[in-house]
Amino acid sequence: MKEESSAVSNLVFDFLSESASAKSKDDVLLLFGKISQYFGFSYFAISGIPSPIERIDSYFVLGNWSVGWFDRYRENNYVHADPIVHLSKTCDHAFVWSEALRDQKLDRQSRRVMDEAREFKLIDGFSVPLHTAAGFQSIVSFGAEKVELSTCDRSALYLMAAYAHSLLRAQIANDASRKIQALPMITTREREIIHWCAAGKTAIEIATILGRSHRTIQNVILNIQRKLNVVNTPQMIAESFRLRIIR
Repeated sequence: MKEESSAVSNLVFDFLSESASAKSKDDVLLLFGKISQYFGFSYFAISGIPSPIERIDSYFVLGNWSVGWFDRYRENNYVHADPIVHLSKTCDHAFVWSEALRDQKLDRQSRRVMDEAREFKLIDGFSVPLHTAAGFQSIVSFGAEKVELSTCDRSALYLMAAYAHSLLRAQIANDASRKIQALPMITTREREIIHWCAAGKTAIEIATILGRSHRTIQNVILNIQRKLNVVNTPQMIAESFRLRIIR
């Protein structure tokens, strides 16, 4: 078990290091493809989630979805009937499709989306919902015929998905010559707490280490998340790596 955890930790470190030097979406595509294969996935996609009156076309960022499936998905505007996308809007934790949908009663259109996906060997998958503090919603999804992920694997994929998404958003902003926000002002204490979070410590454990109350540490973590425009700890860690707040 320790060997498996160590191997996954090394994989995450290598991915973060190599991604930091990626100069284009193609570089990220290549790296993300390797990660997908390592965990047994054939396909992946990174996309923003459009509002109910919008189409997905301009929100799709990157992926290697089957051309036939993506064309059908786009042409039929399946994003608004997709039960995986619907779940991603209402939760902030990653999930395996088959587990999340096990007790769900799908309507006819949602069932149609999942049934047609199976034609392209998208039988099961793992999705990471990503929400910003400003309300923008995105999803990173991995697809395969079968999903077998340990708890360690799921945590690693969450972190790498959040990091890749942040990196791509920054690249797109640069490509479009849009104004990039200045680096958030992070205090020495906040940086220390981010380091402990990245090391896998809980707020309670960090409070004990630093001799502070649990509530104080929770408030600091929430303040960091607001500064980085993220809504949970895995996203906070990923964004901190991308911005070189921690290394």
